[in-house]
Amino acid sequence: HPFGTTSNKTKFKYSVNLDGRQYVANVKIYDSNGLSEIHNDWVMFSELLQPDVIPIINYISIPDMQGGEIVGLSRLMGDLVVVQEKGIYRLAVPSADPRTWSLVESEPNIGCVSPNSIVEAENGVFFAGRDHIYFLDSNFQATPVTQTIRDTFQRK
Repeated sequence: HPFGTTSNKTKFKYSVNLDGRQYVANVKIYDSNGLSEIHNDWVMFSELLQPDVIPIINYISIPDMQGGEIVGLSRLMGDLVVVQEKGIYRLAVPSADPRTWSLVESEPNIGCVSPNSIVEAENGVFFAGRDHIYFLDSNFQATPVTQTIRDTFQRK
């Protein structure tokens, strides 16, 4: 194995493929003794064209200042979208070296309440927030699409 004795046994809740790499989030890492570390605010990435090899050194920490964990990942115009309970973030991650990622845009006041609600559309991403279902467009504008049925949506 190219990483020798370094553990790369990684479990995760969410994943998305982007530019030849698999990005995973809300991870649990196991060491050689079977002990685990949980990182609810990490995005890890695979080696190029090896989606099943995710070394523990390949990570991006996305700490949510409001205490939410990552609840999903998506793609938007070639960038990685990290969806947390209390915020959404757009990261530019070059496929040649994702360690040189940069935060393109963020929206710390809108989050997602259901991982199953995250759906990629042709030009954006839909997700369910606390008060609306939102459409995140290519300009990273989160527009509520349930404005006319807000009362009905919030009762459920």
